[in-house]
Amino acid sequence: MGTFTVKVLYDFQGESNTAEMSIVAGETLTVTRTDVGEGWWEGHNSRNQSGLFPEAYVEKTSSSHPPNIPAPVLPPQNDWGDAQQNKEDWDDDDDWDDDTVYSEIGNNHGQSQSIYSNEQNQNQISHQFDNMSLGNISTAGDNKGTITKKSLNIFSSYVKSGLEGYILGNSANLSVGNKKFTIFRDSDDILGRWEIMSNPYTVQIASPKKATKMGGLKSFIAYQLTPSFSNVEVSRRYKHFDWLHDRLTAKFNVIAIPPLPDKQVSGRYEEQFIEHRRAQLQEFINYMCRHPVLSTCDVWVHFLTCTDEKQWKLGKRNAEKDQMVGANFCMSIEAPEKDILPSLSEPKIEENLNYIIKLDQCVKNLMNTAQDQQKKCINMYKREFMRIGECFFALGSSFEYNQQGMYSKASVDVKNIGTTYMTIAKLYGEQPKIDWQPLFDKLYIYKGITSDLPDILNLQKLSEQKKKDCERNAQNPQTAIADIRRRADVLTYTVFAELNHFQNERDTDLRLTMKTFLQEQLNFYKNIVLKLEETLDKFE
Repeated sequence: MGTFTVKVLYDFQGESNTAEMSIVAGETLTVTRTDVGEGWWEGHNSRNQSGLFPEAYVEKTSSSHPPNIPAPVLPPQNDWGDAQQNKEDWDDDDDWDDDTVYSEIGNNHGQSQSIYSNEQNQNQISHQFDNMSLGNISTAGDNKGTITKKSLNIFSSYVKSGLEGYILGNSANLSVGNKKFTIFRDSDDILGRWEIMSNPYTVQIASPKKATKMGGLKSFIAYQLTPSFSNVEVSRRYKHFDWLHDRLTAKFNVIAIPPLPDKQVSGRYEEQFIEHRRAQLQEFINYMCRHPVLSTCDVWVHFLTCTDEKQWKLGKRNAEKDQMVGANFCMSIEAPEKDILPSLSEPKIEENLNYIIKLDQCVKNLMNTAQDQQKKCINMYKREFMRIGECFFALGSSFEYNQQGMYSKASVDVKNIGTTYMTIAKLYGEQPKIDWQPLFDKLYIYKGITSDLPDILNLQKLSEQKKKDCERNAQNPQTAIADIRRRADVLTYTVFAELNHFQNERDTDLRLTMKTFLQEQLNFYKNIVLKLEETLDKFE
């Protein structure tokens, strides 16, 4: 469809890190797409900023001046959330219908709707509008990573993380429980590492199926998870993963939590999208299973093993009432008794922070490249090779109409060339799901990790700052100062253990991914060469 201009009637503030664009009443926008769905349009403003905005907030420029009325209610937010639902509503909603689609009964427009409630409402949820489900990442190599400049406002950080209460010992009366996580110090180069997992395991996710309830009024996709330690299959929906991720993020702010696949506005029941989401969820699960802490935490084990509805609800509420969250989690850590000298830890923290920021930029750029190559293989490359094949085939066909007896063999040979190139075109269309898409999915996990690590490193900086403030306060007794130093050291040991785990994952898991990608590329081009050689042999 062609573009047209609209005038903004009401202010709208788009969420950061999403495809939404902020608009201001009175400005003029150019609409480039109206088929996004669910009441959203896409366009750009006079400053060449592009994104999504609510259709109800604008009118075509040819329309009359809008009346002075309040802004309309935004269109249904699908998977993004209903911020008006309170905690009691969440606790009672054990069906969790965030990804449920209602049938068209009672819907005047025949559009699917869904409502999602989130108890914490802390994490921003990315929007995804590409049917390929590859995320909202620009293909331009702008050398800007996913890490934004973090605020080191000490008060806001303390409130959010519970750091101040932990450092000062205000959380000492909390029940720690019997579960402990051990950290070892091997040398001054490796200041901390998690205890090696004694019983490693895997979890396979398979058989995504569309199911219904309420007599077919609601539908959803259920994924089947099978842990190797039990071989008992459990069924989980994406909303269950979403709840789990919220709990993990709230509990472990000194551990990088792998990201979930982005949520999708439309096309959630398309076979290609369901399979890609399954692959991305498998990457999330794999990282969780390999982490010495995350793989054994109570909420994760409950997620993997619970099959009884009553026990599920009980475990869910227990997880939401967990007090060992944020910095208080460090009370569950058994760290080395040896003090960490600031002269040793501070340079390493700065070095790791600079390294993570640079790594994040490189991961993002390679993700952009993987996404760009996948689109080109499916569209441009496939189309170009198909066009080459059609031209050769047409030439071979034309020989048949001129002295058929003399040129019949030439006709067959040339048409074989055309058929071969059309086969190569199909190979290009199928190849991305074998190499580029798995590479993108793996990098997507690391993008989430590299986005979390700077916050973790800055948390360590804040703990050291608070420790020094207490040391300068002459009114604090020496016994209290010693306890504060110990708690700060435990947090520092935890941060270094997490850095060590990340680096080990990078050296093994990511390296294996690159090797697999290169092998699949090699197989792909070998296959193309084989097709061309077979066609050439026919000339003999």
